[in-house]
Amino acid sequence: MCSPSFYSVIILKNIGLIELKLHKIVQNLELEMLRIFPYDTEGVDQAIADFEDEFTIKFPEKYKKFLLKYNGGNSLQTSFSINRKTSDIRAFYGFNKASQYNNFQYLIDNGFLEEVLERGFIPIAKDSFGNSILLGVTDKNFNQLAFFDHEGQLVQHLEINFEDWVAKIKSKKKKIRTIEERIADMRSVGSKKEITPRLKTIWQEEIDRYAGREQVIVRL
Repeated sequence: MCSPSFYSVIILKNIGLIELKLHKIVQNLELEMLRIFPYDTEGVDQAIADFEDEFTIKFPEKYKKFLLKYNGGNSLQTSFSINRKTSDIRAFYGFNKASQYNNFQYLIDNGFLEEVLERGFIPIAKDSFGNSILLGVTDKNFNQLAFFDHEGQLVQHLEINFEDWVAKIKSKKKKIRTIEERIADMRSVGSKKEITPRLKTIWQEEIDRYAGREQVIVRL
């Protein structure tokens, strides 16, 4: 007959295995989530109110929550595939302290916001090729997503709402490497690419852009 201590060991081992499996499940789930480098959220609540008043629209609640919590942000190595449409996402637009080209004010100043509003949408994100993700703000398309092809000026309806779309976006965890780390990585794989002063400048610009910013998992 086995002693109580024997059963205790078995139970502890099983608990350990369960905890390990749960940890792996959580890790896998996090790999499937949207990650961004958010912008400073100072003054975003008032900026949203002013924007809604100026253009006589209302943001969907989940999107408003996203802006209040993150104020948009950069999204590196991020992509989605929905209804036969696949694209990467470079950034989500924000207010106030969002970077210049990812700022709603930039969209206003360049006339793009007005152009998209005439179609019943606002732009909320962009890909690497200048295309935009649009969010419906009329009774007919409220909280529905669409893809705007800037070359063909075409709007493709994605038939999904904002929160479900966010749940389908996948991002890789991104570490902003130092110049030294990049050079070491190139040497480790035998890269013969010349490391020019211009290349180092480009690297440094990226490093400076993300200095002091933490990549976070988006949770609505």
